Amino acid sequence: MTLSTPRAVIPGEVAAVGVTYQPGFLQPELADSCLQHCLHELPWQQEVVKMFGKSHTAPRLSCAIGDDGCNYRYNGSQSEPIRFTQVLHKIRLECSERLNVPFNFVLATLYRDGSDYVGWHADDERDLVSEQVIANLSLGSTRTFKVKSKEGTLLNSIETTHGSLLLMVGESQRRSKHMLTKTRKAVGPRVVLSFREVIT
Repeated sequence: MTLSTPRAVIPGEVAAVGVTYQPGFLQPELADSCLQHCLHELPWQQEVVKMFGKSHTAPRLSCAIGDDGCNYRYNGSQSEPIRFTQVLHKIRLECSERLNVPFNFVLATLYRDGSDYVGWHADDERDLVSEQVIANLSLGSTRTFKVKSKEGTLLNSIETTHGSLLLMVGESQRRSKHMLTKTRKAVGPRVVLSFREVIT
């Protein structure tokens, strides 16, 4: 398994909050096989999340994957992670080596069509290593990822393509929020593998 050379293409104002985007991070054949593996081999669930004291059914499916001892709570929800599959373990090891980050957890998310989305949020939960690297691998249909400052200024709108990598590092979670928008376009499924380092 090999990964292509990453290329950062985000303009300076977004890089300033620690967000960079690398298209073609996975070679096409690997991205295709990984997408099929995730779609057909992971036990997807529709979670109930808590926001502003109320419970809501998440407009997307998810699956937690982690090493022994990894527990991650977010939006008032906690899922018992499954162990890494062989496919995801190999990708995790290569990402860890190339980015020099000991990833021990993946939050996998399946956006089934254009009506599935995630709203504005920051990944700053207490179970995560402070100011860590979060590496989001996108597989499947292209979807729009937006970044704004905590003050509300839109910093960028990024078309995240099949096999691309979006990195959020350092102060990015403290200084900005991000979302994946809805679309009325006829789009197929999209899987995001969000590699993280959880405190154990």
